[in-house]
Amino acid sequence: MILPPPPPKLEDYRAGTTLVAGLGVTTIVPDIDFETYSPAGFVWNEKEQKFKKPIGATKKGLPAVGAAKYSEHPDAEVICLAYDLKNGEGRKLWIPGDENPSDLFRHLVMGGVIEAWNVAFEYWIWTNVCIPKYGFPKIHPVQLRCAAAKARAHALPGSLDPAGEVVGIPHKKDKDGRRLINKFSIPRNPTKHNASLRTLPSDDPEDAKNFYNYCLRDIQAEAELSSLIPDLSPDELHFWQCDLEINIRGVQVDVDLIEKCKSILGQAYDRYDLELFRITNRQVGAASELPALKEWLAYRGYPMPSLTAETLDVALKLPMLPPDVRRALEIREMLGSQSVKKPYSMSNQVTKDGRLHDLFMYHAARTGRASGNGPQPQNLPNSGPNVSKCENKECGKHFNKDAEVCPWCNVGSTNKAIEWNPSAVADAIEILSIGSLPLTEYYFGDAVEIISACLRGMFIAAPGKDLICSDYSAIEAVVLAALAGEQWRLDVFNTHGKIYEMSAAKINGMDFEEFELYKSTSGSHHPARKFGKVAELASGYQGAKGAWKAFGADEYFPSDDDMQKAIDAWRAASPNIVKFWYGVQDAALDAVRTPGKEFSYNGITYLCRSNVLYCRLLSGRLITYHRPIISPGKWGQDALSFEGWNSNPKYGSMGWVRMDTYGGKLTENIVQATARDLLAHAIVNLEGAGYPVVLHVHDEIIVEVPEGWGSVTEVETIMSTMPSWAKGWPVKAKGGWRAKRYNK
Repeated sequence: MILPPPPPKLEDYRAGTTLVAGLGVTTIVPDIDFETYSPAGFVWNEKEQKFKKPIGATKKGLPAVGAAKYSEHPDAEVICLAYDLKNGEGRKLWIPGDENPSDLFRHLVMGGVIEAWNVAFEYWIWTNVCIPKYGFPKIHPVQLRCAAAKARAHALPGSLDPAGEVVGIPHKKDKDGRRLINKFSIPRNPTKHNASLRTLPSDDPEDAKNFYNYCLRDIQAEAELSSLIPDLSPDELHFWQCDLEINIRGVQVDVDLIEKCKSILGQAYDRYDLELFRITNRQVGAASELPALKEWLAYRGYPMPSLTAETLDVALKLPMLPPDVRRALEIREMLGSQSVKKPYSMSNQVTKDGRLHDLFMYHAARTGRASGNGPQPQNLPNSGPNVSKCENKECGKHFNKDAEVCPWCNVGSTNKAIEWNPSAVADAIEILSIGSLPLTEYYFGDAVEIISACLRGMFIAAPGKDLICSDYSAIEAVVLAALAGEQWRLDVFNTHGKIYEMSAAKINGMDFEEFELYKSTSGSHHPARKFGKVAELASGYQGAKGAWKAFGADEYFPSDDDMQKAIDAWRAASPNIVKFWYGVQDAALDAVRTPGKEFSYNGITYLCRSNVLYCRLLSGRLITYHRPIISPGKWGQDALSFEGWNSNPKYGSMGWVRMDTYGGKLTENIVQATARDLLAHAIVNLEGAGYPVVLHVHDEIIVEVPEGWGSVTEVETIMSTMPSWAKGWPVKAKGGWRAKRYNK
């Protein structure tokens, strides 16, 4: 018997070869990997003779400052560069001092592409270190490819080691790499016998050789993993390239304001930590000392398993808290807020040009949505405390709503509290810019709360530029209605857009005109609008009583039975949405039962192949679910689960875990993924029309343009232009603005 020849080894394939992967192909691409040194993100403490993390950072080094700032440090340098041009010559290593890698230069100068895992790091090192220090040629972002981006788009972990473990590549990341990185890539604390602040490769040639081999093995592992993951589609690749350009471009921030806010926060920490020290009878020295604070709370009869924002919020609602316990919890809530850490994060990561870079992680969620890095612009507060506005027409400034007289003019006053607004932000920033805690409190009350409310205003236009911003109105609700074919909802979005009022009217059997009449006569919204808002937020993805309660439905219903009647009424008013839940669920289950065969509902298609379940959206993009299983559910029905990467402790164990899903959850994935595709379509079109994007936050896009150029109207027109697969959908961008600072 003559056996067929064995398949070629991966290293035998040349650049440009395509292999089957998933439902598409993967292309063999040349790749590179740097190992570097930089003291950025390390702060020398002379007293302790140790390197510390920057104030406000949770880690030292690269995670604290980001790749852009890390690479621009004057002492940043390359330790080695591994590369493989996939031309049959194999992997190569370059070390500073060697003759420059002319074959790699030739490849890039000729316009060749190069791939890396998290390629933005390679871009910054190449641009900020290799070009000025070693004479490397320029590299254009369009030449870059990212294996980590491919992995996340295929619902795999974004880190090389866990992704390799999940897929089972033969050559996994070297476990000794962390030790070698800690040895050579970061500063060291001096010891009695070694006063050096750094270990050079020449200090330990044997371990240096291990480090070089580690770098070579890294590109081998990256290549093996990349060869098993499908390439991004042409449209997705185009969007990823826009995403890369946005991260490289960055966004300007008000550095002076950030430093003044840090000063105010430092004053606040000193004051409130001292107050906590006194309250706890010297048992807790600072709000950051969580074990000590928990021990003191337990001693006072209030044991708490954790001191997260959620548990603090619940505890502070207890009616009979002793004053000292309440105040201790208030201080922890105030100083432990994620918002107060953002000015420090901005300061730690801002580069010499006054900009923050790499703020967005492409395809961080299964749906394709991005997540935020560093200061995380996706979760900036969008509101602030109610304020007063001075009635003195010559003043008109905003101030603390509890003040009796306007602190700006000492003449005007008002007893009317109004909502936080862009003008209030401007007035607050004027005071924050002085950098005084007492002055900020005199004008606006709680300084920490005011800084949190002004965080958006710290993102600014560069000199000679403006920011233009707009966002989509109720985009998920519109997408859900369009996908499900719920016509009355589409009619609402095509006309007045008041979905909360219409939803409440349908559930309660009211006439919609009652809402309009109430608004015209009272000047405020009908009380039932709040109920309609809860119903809309909680119900679209098969939410039952638990979801309704999470959105505050207890306020409107005397009993669970009454709440259930309202839920049933919402579903009865939107039968096509209910059908959509079960339609996509049945299609997904059928696909798992019959691998290789497609099953569709309303244009959404499921297909299971090679133990992976795919959901093809109207855009053609895929949502991926690995290793799907059907098992008996709670009520005897078939239940679907899959394996995926969980990075949120709210949803269970961290890491690669098995997750349950159902019709409502599948619908949520589809709707959010579709809304993301509309956002991506708009970003690509804005970039093409000369509107450079600097921020995109959920359903909002912010561009930076020269003063006097472009318009809000044109931005909104571009954003509202739908792709062919969503033609006629009433997705509209509106309410846009043009300003020097980011506001909402």
